[in-house]
Amino acid sequence: MTPRVDRAKSRVVAGLVVGGLAAACLVGTSISASAEVARSATRNGNFTFATPTVLVPLNNNDKTKLGFRFRDTPEGWRIITYSAECAVAGTATAWIDIDIIVDGNVIPPTDSSSDAFCSGNHTAGFDGWATQSITVAVQLGQGNHRIQIRGRLNGGATGGWLSDSSLVIYD
Repeated sequence: MTPRVDRAKSRVVAGLVVGGLAAACLVGTSISASAEVARSATRNGNFTFATPTVLVPLNNNDKTKLGFRFRDTPEGWRIITYSAECAVAGTATAWIDIDIIVDGNVIPPTDSSSDAFCSGNHTAGFDGWATQSITVAVQLGQGNHRIQIRGRLNGGATGGWLSDSSLVIYD
């Protein structure tokens, strides 16, 4: 009986040693990641619109297109975050969707009208204000780029409200 117990103990000890070595290897080879802000913009105050499609002002100078540049990193994944206070006027099924446009291309998942940024609640005017945010990942190379945000009214929306916004582009 003693040899079976010794073998069982050996297997347990071996398993602990292998598990401990694996954990030590993972800790020793961890890679830290960091991101730098390539460009940011904020806009204080209210922006309302009643047209079906509009380019959204991105800063207090009402610029609807901003340039940015990636210098050090060649081609890679970049992160873009847009947030704004949002409300919509219209029917109970009304919504606003936004498109993030980089170099003339709409970035998924913002590339359809079915991605509501905020939606209505069947009041006569604007109601239900909430700060919304979307973050997307996009592959972009070094060099100059341009970004725009397009707002669109959908589902019986008669007005859109995007206010106190922030745009951050990470390299």
